[in-house]
Formats: sequence, C-alpha cells, structure tokens
Amino acid sequence: MSLQKTMLVLCASIAVGGAAPGAPAQDSQERMSLLADAGSGPRGTNTGTDRGERDTPRTTSTEPLNSCSDSLSAALQQGTPQFLCWANIRTVERWNMASVVSGLQPGSDAAAELPRNSPSMARLTAGGFSGFSFPDASPGQAYGGLGAGKLLLEHRRFQFMAEDGGGFADLNAGGNQYLVGLNRAAVRATGEVTPRWTWQGMATNTYGTDAARIVAPLDFRNIGDAEAPAAETVVYGLHSGRMTSGEESGKLRYLDSRRSLWDFSAAHTYTRYDSDDFLVQTERARVEYLHALRPSMALGGYATGEHQSSPLECSLGGAGLRYVAGWGVRSSLNLAGGLAGANPSCGERVQITGTGALYLPMNATNDFYLSAGRDLSDGILEHTMFLNTGAAGVRHAFSRIADVRVSWNGLQGADPLTKQTYHGMFEDLSLHILMGSGFSQEAEIRHFNIAGTPNNDRTIAVFTLWWSPGQVTEAAHAALP
Repeated sequence: MSLQKTMLVLCASIAVGGAAPGAPAQDSQERMSLLADAGSGPRGTNTGTDRGERDTPRTTSTEPLNSCSDSLSAALQQGTPQFLCWANIRTVERWNMASVVSGLQPGSDAAAELPRNSPSMARLTAGGFSGFSFPDASPGQAYGGLGAGKLLLEHRRFQFMAEDGGGFADLNAGGNQYLVGLNRAAVRATGEVTPRWTWQGMATNTYGTDAARIVAPLDFRNIGDAEAPAAETVVYGLHSGRMTSGEESGKLRYLDSRRSLWDFSAAHTYTRYDSDDFLVQTERARVEYLHALRPSMALGGYATGEHQSSPLECSLGGAGLRYVAGWGVRSSLNLAGGLAGANPSCGERVQITGTGALYLPMNATNDFYLSAGRDLSDGILEHTMFLNTGAAGVRHAFSRIADVRVSWNGLQGADPLTKQTYHGMFEDLSLHILMGSGFSQEAEIRHFNIAGTPNNDRTIAVFTLWWSPGQVTEAAHAALP
C-alpha cells in the first residue's frame, strides 16, 4: 500500500493522469521546432545543431548539466548538440515540447533548421562488468563483456541516427552456470519536407536473456534535460528465459503558424517473454494541437486511439488536454491527460490516461526530475491491463570527472478479471568517474522488488569499466564545461 500511496502523491502533484509505461512523459531533446511562417523572412544560418542558440529565450550564462547521465553515453562521447545521448532515440515523445514553446514566439523571423552539411560521426566503446547479489537475495555472480556503437549521418535537411549495444555474461545463480546475453538497438531518421512540414521515423529493439538485464547497462529515457531509467527496469530479471521488446513509430509535424503546430503520429509496440509464451502488441494513433499562449507556455489538445492485443485485449478512444511550460535555464513542466472510452474487456468503461513530468536544474551541479502516469501496460507487467508509473531522481556533479545519480521507479497495475493488484519498485545509486586515457568507471547498487515474487526481491552491486578509443575525457563528461 505504501507504493500505491507514493504514486498517488506523485500523480496528484504533477499531472492529471499518467504515463505510457515505456516512457512516462519522457521527452527527447531532438529540437525539431522549425517554427516560422513561410513568409517570415529568409532562412538564416544553421541553428539546427546548436542547442544554446535554439534555447536563447530560456538560457542564461549558467549552463546546465549535460543531459547524458548514464555511463554508456559518456563512454560514447555523447551529450553534445551534435551527438545526442543514448536515450534520445528510444523515447516515445520524439520532440521536446518544452523546447517547442521557446520557438513559438510571435514576431520571430529566425527559423530553426535541420543541420546543413554538419559532419557525420561515429563512436565505439567496449567494456567489462562484474556483479554480485547481496545477502537479501539468492547468492549470485556475473562477469561479462560489453560493446556499443553509435552512428550519426547528417546532410542538409535529413538526419539519420543508429545505435547498438550488447554483451554476454557468465552468470552463476543458485549453484548453476548460465551464459546470458542482451542486445539493444535503435534507428531514427528525421527530415524536413518544407519549412512547415517535418517527419520522423523510429524503430527500437531489445532482445536477450531477461536475467542479463539485471547486470547490463540500464535502458534510459529522457525527462526534460535529464535521463531516467526506463519504467520497465522494475521487472528486470522476472522471467527465466528470453525476452523481446521494441517499438516502431512515425510522426508528421505541421507548423500552422508562428504560434501553433499539429502533430500526427502512429506507433506499434511489442513485448514477448518466451518462457511464458507471452506476447502483447499495442497500436496507437494520435493527433495533437499545441498553441503558444506566450513564449514560455503553451496549451493544446489531442485525440487518441489505442488497441492492445490479447491476452490483455483492450481498445481505447478518447481526448485530452496538454500543457507545456519552460522557465529559467532549462526547467520544464509537461502535462497531458484526458478521458477515454473503453471496450468491456478493459474493465471500467471510462479510463483516465495521460502523462506528467517535471524537470528542475537546481543549480550548476544538481538537477532533479519527477514523473508519473497511467496508460495501457504494453505487457510490461503480465496480467495487468493498465499500468501506473512513477519516477524520481536527482544528480550531483562533484567535478569534471565524477558525478552521482540516485533514481527511483515504481509501477502498479491490476488484473481486471481477478482484481489482484501487482506493484513493484526499482532503486539505483550510481557513481560515475572518468579516469583518463579513454577509461571510465561506474559503480552501482540496484534494488529490484515486485510484491509477491521472492525471486525478484534482490539487491545487486554492478561495477562497469568502459574504454573508448581516442576519447577526449572532458568533452564527454556529464559535468559543466
């Protein structure tokens, strides 16, 4: 009950409704504003890759923390306007609505463009890790190797990004030896058809042994200018065999005027657990309108339709409101919520869904995020038709070579037939240190708990060492320049 109360407080404090479980209100930092009338004057110099210039209305002389808070992004030298974080192309929200607000400024003749002839680039990194469980869980150890790479191709009005990372580990659990592996990959392409029309397509996939997710580098999503462990971290290691999950999506954006825009999007997600012969697929379609009331605030509405396949079959259709605000250096608030009609298999015939997220850079070395939400479960937690999610985190940079992150994720759902409630949480404490010569190290303590499942109430320590050939240490660090 304590977890349910916690999430109710989160929801009540920041949003009406909740989040799509795969990425609760977690916005990508890819700035695709392109917000100007066709007759707004000549298209000026390139601003498509300069985040500082794009966000001038909300930027002061105090720069924010780097948005890449995970060690893998740092090892790949990500976190620059030209080379975005690992999490950026894996989020449901492809455009950061808070940055859109800054672009919706009446009287502005500057059009934010896609990169023009920006250099393409690639990054590679390799690493090794070890992990062990604390006495509160069954004894276990794991040792393995990792590799990851990212590619960015840009030309005039087109951008293509691809990333892939994976590894294998020797897992000793319950006195038995297992060879486990995991791979994550994603591709994204964005383009400009005209100054008013832009498009984006994306596909992601995760495949491997579910047990490997306990010790492998975490999957992240973006909240404002921060990264947060994905909601499904709570259920890592819950299944004995292989798992597969992913998403394909596309979006069109039309700039109606200097103060408003339309988004048209569709997405397909899937989750499969081989050991349980369990597969759930979800299709979503959405139309959204956003209008800037002033340069730092926008209000809009949306209509959406969703269908989730059996054994968690449910169809929704509804509408809601969206509110976006930005202030200070990078602070942002992003809320969306509404009502949806549901078919009988969903349980209640009227459902509340939505997203909510708050990002606050507290000072030059600390930032904080908070999110909450409710949507179809996408099969992340078996037997639950809908999933309530909550997340919170804080990060502190000690210097240019060290930072610490504390994260919390929670989720809750119920079986509409038996009315049984399922809930769990994930907590993570991480210390990241740059060591020079391309080496960096991350030490983590992860705690997983799902009520009623003793095999998933465990605390794990994970130590990861990365090596990135030719890396410039300070350029990749998550602290301030």
